Amino acid sequence: KNHRNGIKKTRRPRKMSMQGMNCKFVRNQAFAKRGMKCTPEEKEQRLAAQKEAQKKMEEKKATEKAQRLKELEEMKEAEKLKAANKQAKKD
Repeated sequence: KNHRNGIKKTRRPRKMSMQGMNCKFVRNQAFAKRGMKCTPEEKEQRLAAQKEAQKKMEEKKATEKAQRLKELEEMKEAEKLKAANKQAKKD
């Protein structure tokens, strides 16, 4: 008798149920979705700000790398001097 009307597959829901999910995550997701809504002008401004921030981070990264290389060079020099002084004391 089940096959008289055909055994139908259940319809998949369009939206996934949020029941049983981490409520902190669900709240944050909702706020994030609202934050994404914006006009094209706002979007351009956000992109410009993002690029500026990226440029600033790249500059900061480059200066930190240069500083680190300088420190390593100084450490190598100090080790060489230390080794030379040790060698001189032996002789």
